[in-house]
Amino acid sequence: NEPAARAFYDNLGCEKGPTWGTNFTLACPYTILAHYCELDWAAKYGVPINLVRISVGMEDEETILGWVKRAYDAAEKATGVSL
Repeated sequence: NEPAARAFYDNLGCEKGPTWGTNFTLACPYTILAHYCELDWAAKYGVPINLVRISVGMEDEETILGWVKRAYDAAEKATGVSL
């Protein structure tokens, strides 16, 4: 859902933006960036509008997992529901 996706994305500790082959972790609101002018078309094929794409870089595993855990916890808090 949108509140959970927004909280997850906003609380991810990595850089934000599209990836062009960087060696550091990036996250982006994939469907919005890739299909902004054709959101209805994407939905017709089952692409969720709130999809967050994470392109994992070369940071250590503990750092990346920590970012994801904090973001996940924020998403749960935003919805009041255990995801």
